[in-house]
Amino acid sequence: MVKTHVEESLGANPGDAALNPADSVAMGVQSADAPRFLASRRGHAFRALAHRPFRLLFTSFLIHQTGFWVSHISLQGLTVELTGNDPFQLGLLFFALFIPAFVLAPLAGVVADRWDRRRIMLACYAAVALVMAVLTAVTALEAATFSMVLGLGLLLGCAFAFSGPASFAVAANAVPGVDLSSAVSLQSAANNLTRVVGPALAAPIVATSRFEWAFALFFVVSIIAGWLTARMEIAPYTPEAEEGGIFRRLGTGLSHARERRPALPGLLTVAALSLFGVAHVAVLPVYAEQVLGDRAFFAWIVAASGVGAMTGAIVTGYSRQATLRGAGLRMLFYGVGLAVFATTDRPDVALGAQVAVGYFYFAVMTSLQTLIQQIVDESKRGRVMSLFQVAWAGLVPFGGFGMGAATDLLGVTTALTVSAGICAAVALVVVLGARRWSS
Repeated sequence: MVKTHVEESLGANPGDAALNPADSVAMGVQSADAPRFLASRRGHAFRALAHRPFRLLFTSFLIHQTGFWVSHISLQGLTVELTGNDPFQLGLLFFALFIPAFVLAPLAGVVADRWDRRRIMLACYAAVALVMAVLTAVTALEAATFSMVLGLGLLLGCAFAFSGPASFAVAANAVPGVDLSSAVSLQSAANNLTRVVGPALAAPIVATSRFEWAFALFFVVSIIAGWLTARMEIAPYTPEAEEGGIFRRLGTGLSHARERRPALPGLLTVAALSLFGVAHVAVLPVYAEQVLGDRAFFAWIVAASGVGAMTGAIVTGYSRQATLRGAGLRMLFYGVGLAVFATTDRPDVALGAQVAVGYFYFAVMTSLQTLIQQIVDESKRGRVMSLFQVAWAGLVPFGGFGMGAATDLLGVTTALTVSAGICAAVALVVVLGARRWSS
């Protein structure tokens, strides 16, 4: 039988992998010395927390993402007020926030493979804090316009585009290979815990239109997250000497993804889910108002999705081996959940469906990120993970823009139903082709 690159790199035991600098450098408390729970089978998904560098990264990520979601929900709320809840202009906001991930993430991957990844993250935290300071001021002074919000959203997107590949790589560098799946699942779980806490905190802010408080909060937590990241001590990363300029290095990263099967099919699966599935978030305020009858349901829909997503990320952390076929099956259930959400006008059913949507969405993303992180070379990790970021976040603006236009043309229920059907169809293709693409 022909082995996949996952099997070749991990051997019989995932701990045999030697892809991380953390594997050869003692950092913090190692898994063998961890509390009994972390050393047990039940604690497998949490083992990355045995390492101090990852604990610092996890904490900084947790508080920063909480600030992001409070700010993000408030940014949508501010846009709703400035535009009269226009779905097309809400789609434009998503386009401005996420288009930098499509355009700049490949360059950010080259940067992450060439320079100190921790310093890149620090610079991005500083940039976010600066943008939030400006947004806080103009909102407090009631001087904000939709064009201004779009411009500041674009700057935020640029900072996120450069921080993404660096943070993916730093998370992998903060733990030895045996605990990589735990690190990926916990990072995803933290992201989704904040999708619950953030919207809940944002709900009263949106209800009272005190958006400047949300932006001020994100300013403060960006500074705190940068301070925690600066305290991390991780194994030094020494880039390999490579000839050629930026485009040649980008080509090397793409070639590496094609060679390390099934990395490329995994990336394409992520792209399809982002383009046709995740984009539905752009019209949730419209769905809440037109289908459920109350715009206030918007924040709670996002929170329900976050509950499911956090659970999906943690449960996926218990999987012993991530596979492309498993990701395809989870994506199929995602499509079913989104179809139920699209076709109900009952708030309780809609919230329950969003729990399922969130669960399977991050189960897919976490398993595929783990799969790809396990099979790439350290010297090309930043570039390959920048492709992951393009597929995950970089296509969201196109999907959000298209979803807004489709909602204008077809209505929100029909647009969401079509989106669910496309996701299910792509999932079936992945399930049927997974064995051939992985060998």
